[in-house]
Amino acid sequence: MQPAQAETVVSNTSSAAVDSNSGLCMGLKGNSTAAGTLVQAQSCNQSATQTWKYVRDSAGYYQVINSASGQCLDVPGATSAVDNNLQQWGCSGADNQRWNLSDQGNGQFALIAKANGLALTVYAGGTSNGTRIVQSTWSSTAQQRWKLPGATLNGSGPSSGAVLTLKGVDAGNCIGVAGNSTAAGAALQSQTCANTTFQQWKVVRDAAGDYTLTNVGSGQCMDVPGASTVGGAAIQQWGCSGADWQKWRFSEDGNGHYYLTAKSSGLSLDVAGASNASGAAIIQYRNLGQSNQQWTATAVSGSTGSTGGPVGFAAGVTGGQGGSVVTVTTPEQLKAALCGSQSNSTCTDNTPRIIRVSGSIDFRGTEGNKTEVGCTYSNNSCSVNGKSERILAVQSYCSGRSTYKITFDAAGKTPLLVGSNKTLIGVGANSGIKGKGLILRGGVSNIVIRNLSITDINDGVIWAGDAVTIDNASGVWIDHNYFARIGRQMIVTGWGTAKRVTISDNFFDGTTDYGHYCNGKHYWVMLLLAEDQTITLVGNRLHNTSGRSPETGKSDSAATGGIVHLVNNYYDGNYYFGLDGTPATAALLEGNYYGGGDYFFPILTDSTNDLVFAPLSANLTQANSSCSSILGRACVANSPNNLKQGATTDSFKLSAGVMSRIQATAGAAAAIKSIQPVAPASLPSRSTGPQASISN
Repeated sequence: MQPAQAETVVSNTSSAAVDSNSGLCMGLKGNSTAAGTLVQAQSCNQSATQTWKYVRDSAGYYQVINSASGQCLDVPGATSAVDNNLQQWGCSGADNQRWNLSDQGNGQFALIAKANGLALTVYAGGTSNGTRIVQSTWSSTAQQRWKLPGATLNGSGPSSGAVLTLKGVDAGNCIGVAGNSTAAGAALQSQTCANTTFQQWKVVRDAAGDYTLTNVGSGQCMDVPGASTVGGAAIQQWGCSGADWQKWRFSEDGNGHYYLTAKSSGLSLDVAGASNASGAAIIQYRNLGQSNQQWTATAVSGSTGSTGGPVGFAAGVTGGQGGSVVTVTTPEQLKAALCGSQSNSTCTDNTPRIIRVSGSIDFRGTEGNKTEVGCTYSNNSCSVNGKSERILAVQSYCSGRSTYKITFDAAGKTPLLVGSNKTLIGVGANSGIKGKGLILRGGVSNIVIRNLSITDINDGVIWAGDAVTIDNASGVWIDHNYFARIGRQMIVTGWGTAKRVTISDNFFDGTTDYGHYCNGKHYWVMLLLAEDQTITLVGNRLHNTSGRSPETGKSDSAATGGIVHLVNNYYDGNYYFGLDGTPATAALLEGNYYGGGDYFFPILTDSTNDLVFAPLSANLTQANSSCSSILGRACVANSPNNLKQGATTDSFKLSAGVMSRIQATAGAAAAIKSIQPVAPASLPSRSTGPQASISN
């Protein structure tokens, strides 16, 4: 597992200091600016006397300077007396005005005086306006923990490269460009959310953790005019320069919202006058921890892009980021880079590493052939050009069938082990792996698989190899890959867990010389059976399939099959069924486009208890009563088109159990609502599979 990233307070930023126990803010008694004024806990308001600037010295200690008076938080006379009142005093740089801001997790800090080692404390845990603030021995109690909402950097901002809408918590409006202007200098506004490109922002993070925000509609950057440090200055768009006045820090408030603070001024994005009106100005202002300074960042579906990170359940997965970069061109190099050490068939290599596959690495023939007993498994023993689908005699698949020996390529049955903290990525649009798949098991985590063609694993021989297996693994992002001619599953989850998985923008090509129904369409596409799994399927193309797209379920011993979110996937040329729903796994389907097919059921439900929540335009109003209350946003209707030969929309159910499962699963609602689906009609024109532009 990746270690948690420590939170820090960024120097020269201004923020309220909020007591974690009472929710009161540190302010000045009587709002006085005089030296010697005592500090006290007060009901939070808009006063500058409750805002403090945090200035870090070379030794890592901070001066805490009141924004109204310009004076410093001070231990009177450098006393070590416990429960002594604290004050403000002219800044001198002495140790009794220097504080260690110690990260306590969950956005909370201890403020420990350098002079005596005592902690800033609300006396006796008081919750009344005017309670005095004292110094006392550190005991880790809530009244000694402080939130500094506008000054905290915790490293958990949005994925670099994502395209976001920024919706205000107070007004419920989105940040957009006035008049949809493309001109430099156009003002930013709080606008009624309309899902236009002028309300979408591409966020790119630099090595220091700061972001540039580029408007998708105009191509210009969010900008503080003239690098102003004045509170109330209006924010604009301007040509992107990479300067500090176009860099912003995302810091969380602990409730799934962000503050956005300008690097150049230390001031935070704010809706002027806390107005609820569409068209209100977006300004910068000292951070007061107010809801008109809090923003919900929602990823636009399909926005991962060439440098973007995962959306949905795998948001935050970084793979080998920060590790060495290795380029591999041979089977031996690839195997060693993916897993440098193993024990009992489990990879123990946790070293961060970015593995770049250059060209096609072909495992076929490298391990010889293997012969096992099997049987013909095509429906009614049919064939295409004399070729029938065959299956190895695993479990009871060949029960009652004539068996014979089947010879196949041995490499397909021995997938490559993948260790934790790895990124496996193809160089350009034509790199990949042939004849062997990947397996993630034994508790590995934080893995990225991108921009590869994974193909030709014993096509037509079931149980002779899968492309990607996830069996007791978490934090997995499978993105922009091409899967074709796989003997069994393109992606399969085993009986172990598969948590925080996102499968995005892949091209699942079922075109085959075999096919269970001898129609040139692959049946064995995705089998998702993990215990308590949380999986996002977004923006994928499923072409020429005839089943398991995906099939869900669980083992008999598992409590639940978890949650699968299918959003904005494009089905074309399909046969028989897409999703096979079950009572075990909760499936939420929204914004998917079904391009029709011969005898194709987008959803196959065998039981009235199947957990499927799949809105159509006809029942969207009913669906959104649940979507809005549980997810915090509306759902998007699925779009089934040109259904033929008896296929109906009856299986597009609104099972209440799906939303109940989402509500009861920690983090599920937040992961789902972080994706804003696009209109299904736009999906056929989107690019899926490997791209020349993807490089990390």
